[in-house]
Amino acid sequence: MKLLIVENPRPLTFEHYNDVANAPLSASLNSGYALAIARRAGWDTAHLDFSAHGADAAGIAARILAEEADLILFHWVYSWGHEETVRALLALLRLESDVPLGAFGLFATLARSKLLQYAPQLDMILAGEFEETLAELLAGFCPNALTALPGLAVRGEPFMPRPLIAYLSRLPAPDDVGANLGYPSLNIAASRGCYGDCSFCFISPYYGCSRRRVRSLDSLEAELATRLPRRPVDSLYFIDPTFIAPGVQERQRVIAISRIARATGLPFGFETRVDTIEESLLTTLAKNGASSVFLGIESGCDSVLRRINKRITKQQISAAVRTVQGCGLQLNIGFIMFEPDSTLGELEENYAFLDGLGLLAEHDLTANLLYHNQIVLRGSPAWQLFEQEQRLLLDERLPFEARYRFRDERVGLVCTAMGSLASVYFQAMDDIRQYSPDSWAVCSAAGNPGTAPRFNKDAVNLLLKEAFRTFCAAARIPLPEKLNRLEERYLLQLRGIIT
Repeated sequence: MKLLIVENPRPLTFEHYNDVANAPLSASLNSGYALAIARRAGWDTAHLDFSAHGADAAGIAARILAEEADLILFHWVYSWGHEETVRALLALLRLESDVPLGAFGLFATLARSKLLQYAPQLDMILAGEFEETLAELLAGFCPNALTALPGLAVRGEPFMPRPLIAYLSRLPAPDDVGANLGYPSLNIAASRGCYGDCSFCFISPYYGCSRRRVRSLDSLEAELATRLPRRPVDSLYFIDPTFIAPGVQERQRVIAISRIARATGLPFGFETRVDTIEESLLTTLAKNGASSVFLGIESGCDSVLRRINKRITKQQISAAVRTVQGCGLQLNIGFIMFEPDSTLGELEENYAFLDGLGLLAEHDLTANLLYHNQIVLRGSPAWQLFEQEQRLLLDERLPFEARYRFRDERVGLVCTAMGSLASVYFQAMDDIRQYSPDSWAVCSAAGNPGTAPRFNKDAVNLLLKEAFRTFCAAARIPLPEKLNRLEERYLLQLRGIIT
């Protein structure tokens, strides 16, 4: 028997160029775990990655059918406006074959009921944490008599949720496939889930609870021994939503993990919550090879932090950021500048907070921080809330995601204007990177000869900051025509600098 895992087409589109990530980073290992589970069950496996492909449904269907699999599962993370392509692909597969078709992953979990209606060719969906569900499905697989299992939604049968995996250490080491093979870093998970319950986050809805589970250090060490020889990498990245958890025992565990990482000779990065940052702990981790930290600070306003149930304060964020900076670790930040209920005053408070911490000193980080808004996926708590408040802005082309009306329409005007600037900026940066791998070095040395396009990075940074402040000030007396003129002026200036 043969299982085929397919990454559905989801190439990046203009309107999604700078959206907050639609899926937790843990989704990067889903396909690898599925393939490893299938092989452990005695199945042959194959993986096809069409994530960067466009609308050639016929060509994709032909490649899938050529694998002659007995079961085809789509790792359907999101589609970014390419749902019709995937639906057409499923229709072609069903026309040419009676092989069972299924889906798993974040998108398939959140939108389970709607997806089964939208894509009637799907026979099943593996919802939530899927590994034990997949193992049970493969063990008793009968293509002509699919029946519902805990965690497996089968068309026409009631859905029964499956308890979370009790012992993560028993999972096999995931395969390294798809986009992961192009990364210089090896993604690895030391735990799953998060004890936080932020209103915008998809982690708790995916797992069905706000809970964090860890795996044994022996299993982590064994996975590294299995995966590191597969391909050259220059670093490790722990994709846990919360690498550090509260408590002395958890901190000792993290230090032990850092020693395991140090034994590989590779630096490592991780993600954690602001309220887990301690100077002594970070100093120890840095000595053992930690090189970067991602903090989801989300806002510089206590009022917003309370609204999104972040359970941290502005003061804690400031202290954590300065601690990371003082330890010499690279700081990466998650931030939602345009939270749906934001006021203009909160936007300005956010700006002052970021600038005061020195986080608006580099053009790439400035562009990210000054335009991040919340994306809403069907099935998420935010979708339900905005639907109840009649604030969802639906688009027929995007049946599983939505924008929303800001509570203060003036904030929406600033968001739109900054979104236009951000799109031009990120497209230009993408073009520069494609032009030459040495572009950044050349760009940062004004007047230095080179083959890559050059631009004044400080001028770009100042323009982005000035535009944000100007848009906020202009929006206080909401005259769309005036904001449009300002937007066009800054777009013209930006293009003049970076093209």
